[in-house]
Amino acid sequence: MCDRLNRKTEWGSPTNKKLPLSVWLGYNVSHRMKRVCYSRALLPILALLTLVCAGAAQTPGQPDALKQQLQIGAEALQRGDVANAESHFQRVIAEAPTLPDGYLGLGMVQLREGKPEDASRALEHAAELNPQLPGTHLFLGIAQYQTGQPEQAMRSMQAELDLQPSNLEALVWIGIIQLDTGHPEEAASSLDQAIALDPKNKEALYYTARAHRLLAEAAYKKLYALDPDSALLHRALAETFAEAGEPEKSIEEYDAAIRKDPKNPDLYEALGEENQKIGRVDAATKAYEQELQLYPNSGIALYNLGMMQVKTGRAATGVPLLRRAVEAHAMPAPTDYYLGWGLAELGQNEEAAHWLELSLRNSPSPFIEQSAYYQLARVYQKLNRKAEAEHAFDQLKQLKARAAKSMTGGQTTAEEAPGAGTSPR
Repeated sequence: MCDRLNRKTEWGSPTNKKLPLSVWLGYNVSHRMKRVCYSRALLPILALLTLVCAGAAQTPGQPDALKQQLQIGAEALQRGDVANAESHFQRVIAEAPTLPDGYLGLGMVQLREGKPEDASRALEHAAELNPQLPGTHLFLGIAQYQTGQPEQAMRSMQAELDLQPSNLEALVWIGIIQLDTGHPEEAASSLDQAIALDPKNKEALYYTARAHRLLAEAAYKKLYALDPDSALLHRALAETFAEAGEPEKSIEEYDAAIRKDPKNPDLYEALGEENQKIGRVDAATKAYEQELQLYPNSGIALYNLGMMQVKTGRAATGVPLLRRAVEAHAMPAPTDYYLGWGLAELGQNEEAAHWLELSLRNSPSPFIEQSAYYQLARVYQKLNRKAEAEHAFDQLKQLKARAAKSMTGGQTTAEEAPGAGTSPR
């Protein structure tokens, strides 16, 4: 294990083919931060909102013509007409050199033009004239960050938060700066606060994920340093490969973990799940059977073993396992469904109908819901319950119609027949 991990590369190197990129990829944070800064993704919307609000709130004693210049400059900046915007803000400064709004507008224009040094001077002047002007410290922090002054940028961002504790953009930028300066734990805290304010903010979500990945990478490095061949490290790698959609590599690591910790039922359960993903029914069955030897009442192992038996035409073996799974409080809807299906295969239609009906009352997934109605229709027909069979078929048709309507890109569903696609987890 140690040789494999250290061969040719160091930890964090993207050329390390053994380790999943999602965890071990070394991030060039500084490079990526520059891309964010100079993309100016946050500026266009904030520019208009800040300037319009500032122009209305900060110029009550100013002539209407001055207010109009601020408004025209803000609208030009929003359109991307930076030359026109700069001209109007320069006029405001010439006519009212003690008005902070003109310097704020000019600073944002200069940020848009890629002139962070000039922007810093204009925004510093705005902050000196009115330290309470919303947005000034935020944009000053951005300018300072672009000129390689992260400590000053942090102070400016904090000043903005002191004025507006719920300022989402300031929290995101603080997180970005903390990432850039090598403080992922602090960045994660700042960005988590941003997501709490707006759970759907893409910038906050992206950088939060990066911060937590860096923390995970650091923790894995410590785990490796303690014991590069431990069961926990193999398990961590296996889970990472599983999340990355590489079940075969995940299986390899789970096997290694089991060799180190053969009495851990969780490892066999996870191994069975990964084998199921690639259709290795026999290997999955063996893993779940080994789990049951260590933990005889595992509802998950009992369910999976019974489900696989029913799906492969061995209902006589699967039904007793599924009965035990019910007693062990396994997932009710799928367990009830496969138990009902297995009983139907054994010709025990009255009881089969009971369990299939029960599965529909236990919040089934779309797959289970369609499959249960399909099996119920067949069972009702065998029981000569024609009206109920017709109702089950009608429900199945409606479910398929809704599923087809919601599909995009011409994709087809795996729920069109019982047993098709992947079993519910």
